Amino acid sequence: MPNVTRLFQVVLRDGARPISLRLRRTFGEWLAARGLPSPDGGMPLQEFEADGLRVRMERSTYCGRYRVEESRGAGLLRTRITYHEPIPGLGGWVVVTVEEDGPAGGVRAPEFLPAYLRTARVSDGAVHLTDAPEVIDEHDIARLVHTLAERDRRVPIVVVSPDPHDASAATARAGHLATTAAGAAAVVRLADLRAQDRFNQDLGRDLRVYGGGIRTYLAPLDPATERSPHRHRAIGGGMLHTQEQDALRIVTEGAIGETTRRPLPDDVLRAYRIVSRILSGKSQPKDIHDAVTPRQPTPDAEREELRRRMMALTVRPAPASRPARASVATPAVAEGADDEPAARAEVVAHAEPDVNPAPSEPAPLGQPAGAAQAEPAWEVSDLAPRVAKVVADELRGELEAALNLAASSQGNASDGALLRQMRVLGAHVEGLREAVIDRRHGERPRERDEYDDLRDEYEILQEEYAEVVADSRKLRARIRWLEGKLAAAGQPHYGLAPDEPGFEPTSLMDAVTMARATLTHVSIGDTDSAATRLDLDYPVLARAWAGKAWDALRALNAYAKASSSGDFTGGGFREWCMCSTDHAIPAGMVVMTESQTVHTNGKYSAKRMFPVPAEVHPSGKILMEAHIKLRQGGTPAPRIHFHDDSGGPTKKIWIGHIGPHLPNTLTN
Repeated sequence: MPNVTRLFQVVLRDGARPISLRLRRTFGEWLAARGLPSPDGGMPLQEFEADGLRVRMERSTYCGRYRVEESRGAGLLRTRITYHEPIPGLGGWVVVTVEEDGPAGGVRAPEFLPAYLRTARVSDGAVHLTDAPEVIDEHDIARLVHTLAERDRRVPIVVVSPDPHDASAATARAGHLATTAAGAAAVVRLADLRAQDRFNQDLGRDLRVYGGGIRTYLAPLDPATERSPHRHRAIGGGMLHTQEQDALRIVTEGAIGETTRRPLPDDVLRAYRIVSRILSGKSQPKDIHDAVTPRQPTPDAEREELRRRMMALTVRPAPASRPARASVATPAVAEGADDEPAARAEVVAHAEPDVNPAPSEPAPLGQPAGAAQAEPAWEVSDLAPRVAKVVADELRGELEAALNLAASSQGNASDGALLRQMRVLGAHVEGLREAVIDRRHGERPRERDEYDDLRDEYEILQEEYAEVVADSRKLRARIRWLEGKLAAAGQPHYGLAPDEPGFEPTSLMDAVTMARATLTHVSIGDTDSAATRLDLDYPVLARAWAGKAWDALRALNAYAKASSSGDFTGGGFREWCMCSTDHAIPAGMVVMTESQTVHTNGKYSAKRMFPVPAEVHPSGKILMEAHIKLRQGGTPAPRIHFHDDSGGPTKKIWIGHIGPHLPNTLTN
């Protein structure tokens, strides 16, 4: 499965009709600039392809979807634009999502998006989104502070303060951020020092910005009650002067990452799923109204009724050969009473053989004996589908995990594969136990509506996954065709090596467990807890990270073999990645040193001290500052921290951490 990283996602509220016309025009201008024909508004389906760029445009009466695939280095960039027109009972919206297969590169808004934002008043539901910064003077500060505290705000607000050394610098920086983060953030430039002083006075000392610096204010924010001001990240004017491009990139990626992590709003989430069905012909445009109608919670009485009927089936009927005669009925359980021991005692009383014949139709739980004839008992054939539905809805995940494990063990005769899966399962169960303990010690339990949202999102992901699988099959067919052409032309082509393991990890712990069992020149320390927490907290992303982790671990193993045998003498692991083709990963993923702040701050450096054998370091621990980025930006940004001893006595790579980004000045 491809390693997919979500780079960008925004929800744009657009109340001006028609969205399709403005979206098609701005998107078509971008296509024309890339050498593709402009789309025809009258066609329900259009496809274009040129120079590695593939476009598919679908539309229906009130909705549509554009898909773009383009090569970017070693990866494939996928952009998906889904929209629905405003209709009675439903506001118009556009969802723009950008994902990349392979190593994630720079993150910025799609190029057509700034032009689209200029076509109408577009918002995130509370904040007006434009492709240009808003200039705020001292008289507009109250309005800005009110916008910062807006409860429905989803996007960050980036505030650029005036630069006392260069009057034009703040203008240029704000304009750059407004373009690169278009749709994912609102950018504000304080007009002068008076506006800056008034702004800082209203927000307070802990939330101020000054001296040409830039600060990103996340949502939600209440300046009067904010207890974690450091989560609103600030970049100082000094860093902007010395490292302006890097600093602006950090601001852009931080703002985009914050918006991308947010789940789709409830109304958009429900409509989004139906749009996919409408475009595939599985639903009609009118079905959108039912989708956005708030779902009524299932009454508890329905579940209690199901339980009561099941318990009634445990009553043993009287033998047919014995004549029925009156008997004393068991006292009924009061309606709504929560007395499980009493209910169980009542069932046992009914189930025990009695010397006196019982009525042939005993009363179910919760009703007097005389009422049993008023409501016929359910047949097992009628009850079974209802029970199956409850099991399928509430225990589907557990059943699928058990079935997958069983299928794998039957289909693979290797005891090692089964043992690996059992170890992964054990680590995840341990992680779940810790998560439950954490919740019992103060975390609020998940609400029913939050669970429903997650289930809807999971169903959408399933549909998207089916589409990705279909596209992947087409790509594999194209590769086989190209390889056939190369073979016919007498040119060599390279597929999997004969000894290449056909292994695709399903989680980070799966990759770690396989690496421990098969990689001879890599030793992984006690990082199970950190890896498992990512697997459990980010199940969709963790699978993509697992593929990158497995590639990185194999690259480290191949490098250590080459280095320890003397076959590679050109430097360290990063240099090896730059010149080798043997399982190498992109060199941009590899960082060999940490910042000066991490070195000098004991709080940060201590988090990077990991165990190694005494022959590597006499203290038994070593600072592992070299690391591999499994994700370039956002939170979390998983890392693999390692120490290279391939040229030392152990001839190995020692790995201390596979998990979330360790603390530094930006994450702490």
